[in-house]
Amino acid sequence: MKEKEYVDNDVWRFGIYLKKSATEKTIYTRPFPDFPLGKYKSAEQVQKFYDDQEDLVQEKYFTKERIQELKDYFCKLIQEEENPFYISCVDRDGNYNVTKDMLFNIDN
Repeated sequence: MKEKEYVDNDVWRFGIYLKKSATEKTIYTRPFPDFPLGKYKSAEQVQKFYDDQEDLVQEKYFTKERIQELKDYFCKLIQEEENPFYISCVDRDGNYNVTKDMLFNIDN
């Protein structure tokens, strides 16, 4: 078996993010009860009380169908943009064990 011949190289790692990666959705519900102050024991207890309400609305509202609508919306945004990505170099290194056929030819 022929031994692999490694070549000198630079290694570039890029982070690729969506430029329009956020949207907001307003959801109107009936009023939820406020925290019963007589049962106050800690700020964490109050936070959990309100987090549980938030979780319930999120679970009930974002059904499979609504998630699909969001996916379709973001796919449309991506398709309509010439370049929907923010691309930045996050790391540069070199001399990994790679062969010549693994190198990206920057001259093309």
